[in-house]
This record gives sequence, structure tokens and C-alpha cells, in this order.
Amino acid sequence: MCARLGEATRAGRSGRPVSLAPEGGRPYIPPRPVFRYPCVTFLGPAMPRRQHLLLFSIAVGLLTTLAFLTLERTASSSSVSGLDPAGIPSEPLVARSDDGTLVLRLLSPEGPYLFGKQRVELEVSLPSGDAVKNLDIFLDGGLRKAFTAPPYTLDEDFGEEIRAHSLLVTVQTREDRAARLSWISRPASLQSRVEVSLVTVNVAVLNPDGRYLDGLSLSDFILMEDGVPQTLVHFDRDPTPASIAVALDSSESMQGTLWSAQKAANDFIASLPPFYKICVIGFSDSVRVAREFTYDRRGLSYAVSSLKPAGGTALFDTLEAVTHQLAGRPDRRVAVLFTDGGESLVTDDQASRTRLSRSLQMAREAGVTFYTIAFGPHSAAGLLQRIAEETGGASYDSRDPTALGSIFDKVGQTLNHQYTLSYYPSRPLSEGGWRNVTIQVRAPGATVRARPGYLASH
Repeated sequence: MCARLGEATRAGRSGRPVSLAPEGGRPYIPPRPVFRYPCVTFLGPAMPRRQHLLLFSIAVGLLTTLAFLTLERTASSSSVSGLDPAGIPSEPLVARSDDGTLVLRLLSPEGPYLFGKQRVELEVSLPSGDAVKNLDIFLDGGLRKAFTAPPYTLDEDFGEEIRAHSLLVTVQTREDRAARLSWISRPASLQSRVEVSLVTVNVAVLNPDGRYLDGLSLSDFILMEDGVPQTLVHFDRDPTPASIAVALDSSESMQGTLWSAQKAANDFIASLPPFYKICVIGFSDSVRVAREFTYDRRGLSYAVSSLKPAGGTALFDTLEAVTHQLAGRPDRRVAVLFTDGGESLVTDDQASRTRLSRSLQMAREAGVTFYTIAFGPHSAAGLLQRIAEETGGASYDSRDPTALGSIFDKVGQTLNHQYTLSYYPSRPLSEGGWRNVTIQVRAPGATVRARPGYLASH
């Protein structure tokens, strides 16, 4: 048929009469086409079934997208900005009405976490002549406070533990403008919202010059468990909540220099992000928890300043007491240990080796990372270095009291420059046992600091 169409076209151009009737037959009457070109039919019976299905799938996808956008607009009468891809307010969170003239801003809290006593503060901007009819604040699904006039502030105690909280604010004006703003704060760790089989490892990466290597992405890391590569399912380059035990040597040998350590420790605590929870431990020939875990920086400062020098140095008891304090904490477990000596109560070499091995095993199994500071000429710098290295931390050595501030600052910088990697082990945790974790980074000459492994629970 196509050949005859071509023949007819040429004949028509030459001026000769044209007939499409078969020789000796009835004239040919073509069927009514749907989008017909010469010899081609679209959406017609001749189209292969596979093409029909493809076009149908595309149409369904477009309709689904349109429906989703329509529902999203219906569910919220405002546009929201100010969140980064992780859902963290990168600037004051803002919501607007449909016409853009009503603006609702979340001024505080500013960080990604809600904990302790915090103020929720909002600001409303609207056209001249209009006024707020009502503004409602909902926390975790319940109405917490309603307003008809500024100031729009709510003081709330979110508790001592960092959990995910939902915040919803709706505002309506007398001229029927409306906006709504919603946000969900982050929990302390992913384990609070996913299966406990998720393993999280915190990693510090340093370049050959000893400076922290920032700006890496998930694809730059290779993590292996017992030599088997693992698939990373979560990556975070921002500081995450941590439980930090600050253990200070208050033995008799610290007479005259303890105040320098106390000042450096207090400056260190004050410089940390507010979502780091801290406890203070003093040790001499006994171990005392001077302050339990808290966000209260003033109370922590008082606890540090209350330590008085006396007695010997029970270093092994301190390692175990610190591990006990941190075991089971839901976030990063960090210990900062400062001493001017070594173990003075256990004098037998064999007994010392046995106690040290036991203490380190306890720390590793509890997932505690030690950062140790050896101070003075009589400190056991080698012992403290081993404690730090075998738990994935770092050790520092100084004989100058004026240098303690910079050393504590280095510890703080390490905690604030860590990547968070999470994965589901290819071997079930139910099989138990110790798992060795090794991490490689695609950066020439880089040094990686991370805990050496973890103890899988049955």
C-alpha cells in the first residue's frame, strides 16, 4: 500500500489522473486515521503492545505527580524555607501565605536538637491594615499555647534526653490570610528511630599536616567489618550529640597545678556545643562522680572547681568507673582523662598488666573513646597513649601548664570534626562476638581515627 501511495503522489505531481483502486477492484477508502502521516500511525491498532504500555506508564506517572503536588498544596497553606537537606534549620525557618504577604518566622530554637529548657519564639510580618486573629503552637501533636497578639513565645522543658519532637505553628489573620510552619527536631541517634541492628561509627580524618579534613562525602569512605566491605546507609558531617565524661586527676601530686587543669577544663566545657551532655569525675586514691550527666554548664563548672588535691592515683579504677558511667548512653561515648602520673595503687607488674587489659577490654566493649592528657615529667605518657589508641581516641603530652588550654581545645576540635557513618552488618548481630571495624578514606596520606570495633549483642 505504501508503494502505491508513493506512485500516486508522483502521478499527482505530473498532472495525470490518480486512482488508488486495486486493479479490477473497488476504489480504496482508507480508514479514518488517528495522527496519520504517510505509512505511519500513532496510537493506532498497528502500534506494538510494548509502546502502548510505555506511553500508558508515562501518563500515569505525570498524573500521579500532579496529584501529589495538588495534595501537598492543599495540606499546607504556606511555603516553607530555611531547611537544609538534612532537615536542619540553616537559617530562621520561614513560612508564607499563598499571596506571600504573611510571613511566619521561627526565631528560636536555632539548632537541630530540642532538649532541656528552651524558648520557642516566632515572629509574624503582615500587610498594613491586617492583624493576627490567632496563632497556635502545637508540640508533639498537642496544642501547647494559643495567641492573639505578640509576643509569640513559649518556654518549654524538653527533658534531659535528646529525642525527636514535632513542632507545628499555624497563624490566621483577620483578612483570612493563613500560614503554617512545621519542623521535626533530630533525636540523639538513629537507634532511637530505627532497628537496633544499625551500627554507628564516628570518624575523624586528618590530612598529612595534622589538620582536620572536612568536606568529604559518603563515597569517600570504605568501611569493612572483619575484612568484609559494608554498605553505608547513613552519613553525617555535622556534630552529633555526645556524652562526655571529664575525669580530672585530683591526687596529692596535683598540689599547686590543679587550678591550671581546672581552668582549662572549665573553658573546654564552656566551648562545647550545648547538646553535649557532660559529667565530671575526680579521682585520687578513690573515684568520685562530682556531677552526673547534665547540660548545666554552671553546675559543671562548680563541680570542676570543687575538686581538692589529696591521696594517690587510682588510674585503673578510674578507667573502669568512667566506662561504667558511659556504658549504655544513647549517643557518642567520650572520655577526656587528665593526669600527671600513672597507676600508684597497683604496684605489681603482672597485676597492672592484667588490670589494664581488663579495663581496656571493658572500654572497647562499651564503645567508649578515650582522649588522654599526660601532664608533667612524671606522667605515664606511654600508658595514656596506649589507652587512647586502643579505644580510637588521641593522646596529648605537656609539661607546660599554660599549654593545657590549647590541648583541651584540640580535644574539642576533634569532637566537632567527626563524620558519622552507619550501616547494617552483613553478619547478623544475633551471632554475637567482637567485630573488628576498619575504615579507609579516599584521600592520599589521610589519617583515620575511629574505634577499632564493637561487641555484637546476642
